[in-house]
Amino acid sequence: MEAVIWFLARWVATYLVPLDVSRGKVSREIDNVGTNGSQHSRKLLNSFAWENNQGELVLDFVVLISMLALTTYQGENELQTLTCQKLLATVVRRKHTCTYLVQLDSWRDLTRAFASGRSLLSLSGRLQRSLAETLASAASCIKDPEASAQYLRDLMGPVAGCLVENASRSDLKSVAQQADVIYMVCCLLERLRGAARATQPRTQKVLFEMAHTVMNPLLTLLEVYKNHSTVVYMILKFVVDFVDGQAVFLDAKETSALVSFCLQLLQIYSSHNIGKVMLSLSSSLRNESQAEKYKDLRALLRLLTNICSKDLVGFLSDCGGEGSPDIAEVIYIGLDIVTPLISLDLLKYPKLSRDYFVLISHLLELYPEKVAHLNSDAFTRIIGSLDFGLRNQDSDVVERCLAAVNALASYNFKERLGGRGRLNSQLMESEGSNGKLQESISSHFLRLLLQILLFEDFRSELAGYAADALLPLLFCEQELYQVPPPPFPLI
Repeated sequence: MEAVIWFLARWVATYLVPLDVSRGKVSREIDNVGTNGSQHSRKLLNSFAWENNQGELVLDFVVLISMLALTTYQGENELQTLTCQKLLATVVRRKHTCTYLVQLDSWRDLTRAFASGRSLLSLSGRLQRSLAETLASAASCIKDPEASAQYLRDLMGPVAGCLVENASRSDLKSVAQQADVIYMVCCLLERLRGAARATQPRTQKVLFEMAHTVMNPLLTLLEVYKNHSTVVYMILKFVVDFVDGQAVFLDAKETSALVSFCLQLLQIYSSHNIGKVMLSLSSSLRNESQAEKYKDLRALLRLLTNICSKDLVGFLSDCGGEGSPDIAEVIYIGLDIVTPLISLDLLKYPKLSRDYFVLISHLLELYPEKVAHLNSDAFTRIIGSLDFGLRNQDSDVVERCLAAVNALASYNFKERLGGRGRLNSQLMESEGSNGKLQESISSHFLRLLLQILLFEDFRSELAGYAADALLPLLFCEQELYQVPPPPFPLI
């Protein structure tokens, strides 16, 4: 059966309802196979075009055999993976076939089975997510906007409703740890995540409405499953994908609702100290797979990065009302939650390190003014991590750190010109030739960068980024830079 599904996926991608590239449209009849095309080739291709409904018959067969593979062959993971991620994904990805696909009765049966039936709940979490993404993506092929919206409501409405119902149970705390309840919650979260990943301009509004109905239930589930790492991680990953897909489309009101939800999520996470890592244990990590234990931290970093990189503050500026959440506040609250859990040993692991420094770079470039208001511990953690990152072996990490230093130094210089210079009140303790010394943030990074550039191995391809960071530092610390070499202590 696996061979049949694999063959169909390859065959459908090539032969079913071929697209007449020369005309930019689907051909009812293939009469332009090429000057070297044989009569047999034309006849073969015409057999699977829309002429005489042959293409629709084949599409119908593909959906029926997919339904059979997903419902009858339970436990056949390889077969079901091929069906979800290859065969169904192929017919939906080809827009000219998907347009006809959504009109088939067999497709409607598949969507109804997904939305309301229990036959597809036996699929693994990864396949639940993949199938939901495929089925939701088909909505963008429905030409009528209202019909497209109704299709999504029929598909995902029961899923969202079931999650709300589970979170609203009066006996939730007593039954939450039962295996069947946990399994159901995980399935629903995976389906919601799949739909969130299928966000398109035409479907964004409906998917946001759906997600808005589950925001408070998700907070309830986060409270209830605070000690269940799998459910916590799935909630975080859904929110990460949802923010990533939605943020660029949102208006001011929707943005305000989304940011408020993220702020509550972070506060609940913080109150339960979920994912806290004993820093003394971090040295026991030996490989990348063990570092995946900290995947909830990585999910939080990505969530904060998505909010920051989309520059949602541009939308919020139109809100004008009191009580609108401050995006920078959300990000710094999240950072204050995450940074104490990440030691320098953990930053040696590539995935976590890249996610962390991408966030720090975005943060200091967009909201450098917030750094001056950080407490001493939070400020020291950020600067200490930048010191570490500048000597990292990963060139992407070093590039991000140089961009962060550039942003911080540029902001400091502008503040000095304006007679404010609040950042100068944040002093760093550095090692000099005469022992430890207290110095400003700009002098600290000037010493560090010169030390790295002049006396340590530094990749030449990063010289441009280093120069960009060095220039504002020199403007800030002209007197220090002009001191003769002997009194100039290098760390």
